[in-house]
Amino acid sequence: MTGKKKILFIDDNPVDRALINRLLSKYDFDVYLAEDGLAGQRVAQEKKPDLILLDILLPHISGIELCKKFKKDPITQHIPVIFYTSIDTPKDLIDYTSCGARDYIQKTTPPEELIAAIKAVLQ
Repeated sequence: MTGKKKILFIDDNPVDRALINRLLSKYDFDVYLAEDGLAGQRVAQEKKPDLILLDILLPHISGIELCKKFKKDPITQHIPVIFYTSIDTPKDLIDYTSCGARDYIQKTTPPEELIAAIKAVLQ
């Protein structure tokens, strides 16, 4: 039996969290939100989401370092991570795979492309 896919979105910007929550809910995903890396780690371990959407610029610990922690943790290492960031460096110049992420998407990307990328990683 397949239920709704669970997505954890970790971002320190409350506006971005609200927008992504609304967007993903509209596409019938269960959405969990975290405002920083510590909360994100806790939610990931408790809820075991199907995918983590992760900002790179976070307080206390960067998304890159957090992704590395997820990949070292037996509870979360299998969960795919997509970076979702306001950093405007072109995707082909970012070595996002070296820390274990599956994709790198800029926040300026149209919502339909974000959803397509999420669905591609979840398949």
